Amino acid sequence: MGKRFSRSTDGEVDVETVYAVLSGPDWAAQRAVALGDDSELVSRVETPDGGVSLVITRAVPAGGPGFLQKFLPSDPRVTTTDIWGPSVDGVRRATWSVVLAGTPASVRGTITIEPTPTGNRHTIDGEVRVPVPLIGGKAESFIADQLVRLADAEAGVVRQVLNP
Repeated sequence: MGKRFSRSTDGEVDVETVYAVLSGPDWAAQRAVALGDDSELVSRVETPDGGVSLVITRAVPAGGPGFLQKFLPSDPRVTTTDIWGPSVDGVRRATWSVVLAGTPASVRGTITIEPTPTGNRHTIDGEVRVPVPLIGGKAESFIADQLVRLADAEAGVVRQVLNP
């Protein structure tokens, strides 16, 4: 079944400005500094249609619940891939996925940056699936909650980058 989540943030700048931050070559480093994590850029490829494929890796934050610890590898890292398409009618969209090697979890979704009368709305929609009997639902809820917190933190990073 999976656990779905969604988070939207409104900003006062145009869509392309937010897109430039979220798809830019410095996004991993900006996240790493602002969030105190070890985000690293794996690859960034601009596509002929004006989109970007962005791959970032980082360590799984410590302090997860004990029932999840036994499913994590000894040095758990997540790899996030964002595939941004071209601007269509002033809207930017991406599909994203997260891979945590060696685990049964599946995490994916979409990102939308759309114009509003006062700037933009940045929305992250996703679904977490952990097909493990007995604890899968608890794991899905925990991961989804963490991803909503991360979306809020990343929105703060975008604001910080745009308003130093």
